[in-house]
Amino acid sequence: MTVVIAKNLIFSYATPKEAPEAIKMTRSHKQNDRDHVALADGTAVAEDHLPRYFAKSGHVDADPKKVKKEGGGKGNWGTPGEEGQDYGYNFTNARRRSNSSSYGHAISDFKTKFETVEAEPMFEEEYHGAPDDDMDEEHIGLEKADSADSTSNASIDGEENAKKQASIAVMFSNSTAPASTALRNPRRRQRTGSDDSVALRQLPKRLKRSGLTTETFKPHSQSANGHLHSNESPPAPNGYLHDRESQSPAGGENTSLAIRNRNSRKPEREKRSNRGDSGIELTKNDTYAVNRLATTPIQFQEQGNSGDWHGNFIPSLGYAVATTQTQAFIWRYKQASNATGSSKPIAVQLLHHANSSEDPLPLGALVPSSPEPGLLIIMPVSGQVSYWDSLSSAASVDRVRQKQQAIQGNVAGLAAGEHISQITEAEPQGFLLTCTSGKIVHLTVADLQGRASIGSQILRNSSTEVGGIFGSLRNVFGGGGWLRDVVAVKAGNLLHKVQRECVIGTSKGLLQIWDMTWNGAHSLKYEVDANSQLLKSIQDTGTFPRNSNTQYLQVLDLAFLPAVVTGQEVTSSAASRVTRLLILTAISGADTTQYNLHVVNITRGEIDVPVVHPVTCYKTPLMTGAAAKPHLLIPDPGQIAYVVFKASIVLVSLEEIEDSPDSQLQTEARRVPDSFQDVLDFHKDRGFAIVGCAADTMEKECRDSACTFMIQGYGVIRVSVASVEGGLTSADRTALTAETKLEQAVFYGSQQSLLDMSGRTEMQFATEDVRDAALHISRSITSSSSKHLSTAGPSMEQHLQKRAMALTELMKHLRRNHPPLDHVTRWKLLWEAERMAAAKAVWRVYNDAITHTHEGEKILLYELVECISENDKTENRPENHETDHVRHWLIKDVWRLEFVVPWAFKALDTLHRYSIEDGQPMSSAYRARLISQAYDLQLMVLETAYNFRQSNASLYGFNEDALTDGLLRRDYNEYDGMPQPWTSSNIICESVQTLAEYFQTFASDLGPNSSDEEGFGPPPEHLLKIAEKNARLIDVICKTHMERFQFLQASDRPRTRKLGKDLEKHFSDPRKALLKGLAEMGQLLAAIELGEKYRDMEAIAEVLESEIQVAQEELSDLVKTGENTEEVRAKIATCESFVDEYFDKYGAAWANAYFARFVVQNRISSLLRHGYKQRRHLTAFLRSHPECTNFSWINEVSVEGNYASAADGLRSAQKQADTLWAKKIQVSISRLATMAAVSVQQKEGDDAKPFLSASAGKLEVLSVQEQLYDYLRPTIRRALNDTPARTEVVMEQYGKRFVKGKPALRGAMKLHVARLVEEKVLDAEDLADMITFMDEDGLDPDSEFANRRFLVALQVVRLHADSTGDISSKELLEKIIWRRCVIQDDWPSINRTELKDEIQVENEAGATALFKTLREGFKSGFWEQNPPPNPSTLLGVGTTVSSLRTSSRYSEAADNALSIIAKDLEIEDAALETCIGQGRLEEWWKGIVDAAQASARNEADRDGEEESRRFEAEQERTTRDDGSVWGFGGMAKKNTAAGRPESMRDEEGDVIMG
Repeated sequence: MTVVIAKNLIFSYATPKEAPEAIKMTRSHKQNDRDHVALADGTAVAEDHLPRYFAKSGHVDADPKKVKKEGGGKGNWGTPGEEGQDYGYNFTNARRRSNSSSYGHAISDFKTKFETVEAEPMFEEEYHGAPDDDMDEEHIGLEKADSADSTSNASIDGEENAKKQASIAVMFSNSTAPASTALRNPRRRQRTGSDDSVALRQLPKRLKRSGLTTETFKPHSQSANGHLHSNESPPAPNGYLHDRESQSPAGGENTSLAIRNRNSRKPEREKRSNRGDSGIELTKNDTYAVNRLATTPIQFQEQGNSGDWHGNFIPSLGYAVATTQTQAFIWRYKQASNATGSSKPIAVQLLHHANSSEDPLPLGALVPSSPEPGLLIIMPVSGQVSYWDSLSSAASVDRVRQKQQAIQGNVAGLAAGEHISQITEAEPQGFLLTCTSGKIVHLTVADLQGRASIGSQILRNSSTEVGGIFGSLRNVFGGGGWLRDVVAVKAGNLLHKVQRECVIGTSKGLLQIWDMTWNGAHSLKYEVDANSQLLKSIQDTGTFPRNSNTQYLQVLDLAFLPAVVTGQEVTSSAASRVTRLLILTAISGADTTQYNLHVVNITRGEIDVPVVHPVTCYKTPLMTGAAAKPHLLIPDPGQIAYVVFKASIVLVSLEEIEDSPDSQLQTEARRVPDSFQDVLDFHKDRGFAIVGCAADTMEKECRDSACTFMIQGYGVIRVSVASVEGGLTSADRTALTAETKLEQAVFYGSQQSLLDMSGRTEMQFATEDVRDAALHISRSITSSSSKHLSTAGPSMEQHLQKRAMALTELMKHLRRNHPPLDHVTRWKLLWEAERMAAAKAVWRVYNDAITHTHEGEKILLYELVECISENDKTENRPENHETDHVRHWLIKDVWRLEFVVPWAFKALDTLHRYSIEDGQPMSSAYRARLISQAYDLQLMVLETAYNFRQSNASLYGFNEDALTDGLLRRDYNEYDGMPQPWTSSNIICESVQTLAEYFQTFASDLGPNSSDEEGFGPPPEHLLKIAEKNARLIDVICKTHMERFQFLQASDRPRTRKLGKDLEKHFSDPRKALLKGLAEMGQLLAAIELGEKYRDMEAIAEVLESEIQVAQEELSDLVKTGENTEEVRAKIATCESFVDEYFDKYGAAWANAYFARFVVQNRISSLLRHGYKQRRHLTAFLRSHPECTNFSWINEVSVEGNYASAADGLRSAQKQADTLWAKKIQVSISRLATMAAVSVQQKEGDDAKPFLSASAGKLEVLSVQEQLYDYLRPTIRRALNDTPARTEVVMEQYGKRFVKGKPALRGAMKLHVARLVEEKVLDAEDLADMITFMDEDGLDPDSEFANRRFLVALQVVRLHADSTGDISSKELLEKIIWRRCVIQDDWPSINRTELKDEIQVENEAGATALFKTLREGFKSGFWEQNPPPNPSTLLGVGTTVSSLRTSSRYSEAADNALSIIAKDLEIEDAALETCIGQGRLEEWWKGIVDAAQASARNEADRDGEEESRRFEAEQERTTRDDGSVWGFGGMAKKNTAAGRPESMRDEEGDVIMG
């Protein structure tokens, strides 16, 4: 049995050599208690089961409620109340004699008010700020003098110590502790827990009493992975222990007692809050936040990459240590929440320097001690150790004194070429040093009595007992050697108050678990080779990298996980306790490395790997070298793991899934669902590297899992992950989404230089997810719904600029780091950015309007926002004191900014209308100012949008050539699938046009004097500015309309395309009107410039012509009055110069527009006269416009001398001529021009003959229509000069019998009559129909037309067929004409010849239409080429649709229309059958033909004889006078055969005129 007694601490444990039955009672054992030490060593015998709760109730005769050792606890740790000494509280404040105290033996510690010196109690730096340095120095000097006077035996050393303590107090007090507290007499007895502790100087001088609540004595919730763990201290990362002293906040946070505060106005006591150290926010999302600590010293922020340094953190104290080859810097990186600015570090010059600059950097650590931490410096190569028990001693500027106050020593056992690579804190004043050879050295800085001293011993594999703190190590390293490739040495859980675990791990997976006791005894608990189990767990997950060596697994680091409470800890032995570890492993492949986090449970030397967390977000190949070694940190409460690489930080969630059948299957497969993971990468081109890291301790004010990192070239950052509490599971933690990563890149990527937000290839998202995320983020920015944007601030300009920059950063990030998005998404993102840019411009206009608005006048935007419907804006909430609805609208509703465009005019019109209704109409000047504001709003929205679109097209992935002035070109395929652009909606196009027309009307109503009816008009210069804005607005109007036309015309729907074309066509007139109105307001040049921009030559021509006409009228008036005309003449010359210039500049486009105005206004003579100067353009214009052929021949003949072109033009004009006289003139002139062209050899005679022949036929047809009109003229004149009336009169006279009962023929006749009475040209077929439709009864039987009308109809058909070559139509129509001719008479009645004499029968036959037609045909010789058909051949002609289709006249007619015509023709055919059957027309046919022929011959003989007699008489008369014969052209020879001159007609039968 061995008993160790050290400073009131008594431990006893049984050695293996002693029998377990011989248990001796000591102060720390009870008879019915178990021998825990023996159980842990395995030397105890099995014991009977003890009840869980009632086995330790004390002796039989003892009170069960009795507290052991009167509350002194096991080992006599202390009685109730003595724990205050451990935390440094001062129970003996001055002036508090009235307070009761149970420490009667410490009554002498109380000081009177005459024994203490305090600062002015009314001065508080929390309220008044820090005092000036001069005042501090003066105060310090005064205090030092008072101290020297009051202490006669004070020494120089005491004064020096006072100086150093004062400097340290000021440095670490956050400017809250009075300087006098650090200047206490140095010879006074130092007491633990007194108020001169450096740590306690961080507390405010007075603390408020904190009330007791139900939460006061409730233990902190400690849960990890869904299980509660014991109240034992969790392991600290990097080997830092959590004991009662180290866990006390160095900043002085008091959690035990409440001290009454005399002054209730003083603030709450300082709290070292992690949130108070936030500093600059580098990035943040729903899961974690990264902050650059404001406490980072400036020299570390500015040091850059100039030199290497090593960092270390002591989270329990809140200090950081950074070492270089020559110096160490110490500062408080955890600061009180009310402290500001960076902390000024202590610079300590090292006593020992490295032999070479290539040597590893010194290792530094702080040692918790009272009254201030101590500093430990270790030289890795030489093993030299320097230790100061206080920072004030280490910071001495006197090198001699600094060296004297240092405790120096050496690390024992360092071999040549060996150096120390890692320092791990094993207890408050003990450290484990890891050497490059695998050797572990235990270093202590105090002996057993607590005095400062340096001691070191190598942990060897020896069974001998070694005294000291750690005790002996059994069977640790076989053969007396040590492990190789040690990658981790970690101090773990405090199992009991005297026992702690320590784990040593190698790269090959060998784990050693040690028990370390307070009295120095050490024992190897287990040695486990975990390599195979770790490798098997990875094989089960199937996460091997490509081309990897699956048999080579490398352990990189490990860390303790919180212990899991099962409820059996009381009855379980130490040997059955579960050690939970998290091990980081790596398997390297060809180009990637697969990292895994293994949850490892070690029980009784057996290893189990229940869960593997593959690191899927980081697969960068593993770097070699000590500096690149990864580290594993697990901050409280163990829900997140930090894998720290040289320039990256990987966050991996360790939360377990809920218990369910699915989760059980997944757990059995050793593959949990994908948990939260993310990577924080540093910019690789800036040399950032992590040189120190530590897991922060969890505090009550902040339950986040946080780690702090020291980064070379940047400073100190803190990464905090929000803890999942309240029974939540891993599913409740926000998953890493594309939107989250995009938000981080957008809002933080450009605001800091450390983190690289470009993303990793291992964390790629689907294109659809990126698209949706980008659109959602864009909308959240324009609506200010993003949590990263504030909704209030002093500067709206900066607020809008920040949002605009966020949209730009969004697109830049998408272009750099993601696959190209589809063009529709890019358009939507661009439109959101356009709105934001326009919102900035609108705000500037509004801000300017507030500045320049007169008192009592309204601001249009202010009224406009109120007018907008609540469905189109976000209503402000007065209950939340949101009163500025303009700012609120710009914050919340930029995404629908387009509503301001139509509402600009609506609000203007509403204000004007209300003023009239109220009987107080606004003045013209006020109205003009509102119009100007409306112009500004519409211009700022649309002009800014188009300009932004043009300048940022390339950023959004569009070809710069695809846009022109902000408009997408017509031939660009980006229109496919694109939604309607917001800048060209129908309501916007209408509203901007309406506002422009509104002002032009307003300016026109004002008149030249620019005043209203009351004489209070706007200043002329104001109107001029609005007129200039009017020009800009017209430009915007043209853009919006063009964009709308092009969008509609690019649609795949025919109706939509047609709508776009119609709108474009109809917009030309409003545009011309706007440009003309602009010119009338004195903006001629602006109007011309806009016309040139949009190639509206018609508008320019109209504007210039209008200006010239007005100027000419003004010139005429000036000439009459004799005034000066130079200015007017100059204006006319300017406009004419524009006209001449445009002929050369725009060519045909300008000529067409300019000359077309003459044609439209029917100023043909002016056109031909003024166009002579531009004859080339005039001729081209006339030739390219068929509507000008009526007069273009004049230019061809008189200017160009081109008869052929004149003839061709007239030939084309014939198709357009509608009136009879125009048609006849055009045909005649075209014949003349053709003959002239032949005469001057511009045409070949053979080529001209067909046209001349056809034109002659056309003239004859036109002559027939003239004859018909002349015949009907008397009837037509009986009616009023009205086409319908005249038509009815003619139909009444000639359309009652033949077309009766024939609707198709009657309708056709009515149309022909209507055109005929209007003297419009009838087609040849229609003219033939009209002639044959007329009733025989209505005709004058003695008229030549009545006798010859069917022959004329046949001649018309023949002439038409000869000119067109349409034989099929000729044959069909000729037969129909013959049938109508036959059925005109009652042949059955004519056939009844009984009781009729010869003369009566001949007269009835000779009076028929058939006889008259045959006779006239024989007389003219027409039947020689077209013999009359037999009546039977006329049956069935045209009575079917198919027979009608043979004619080109009916080839395109509808079947139903043709069927009606066929039915009408069937009636004619039935009448013909009656004539043939009952009238025996077949038998009569031959006789009628012979009789008609004989009649024609006899009439010809009579006419010949009469003509011969007249000719002979005339010849006799002329011979008697001069003996010669005269004709029209002079003397001619006699034609003995025909009796008429030979030279009177040409070969075609035309009369030779001259």
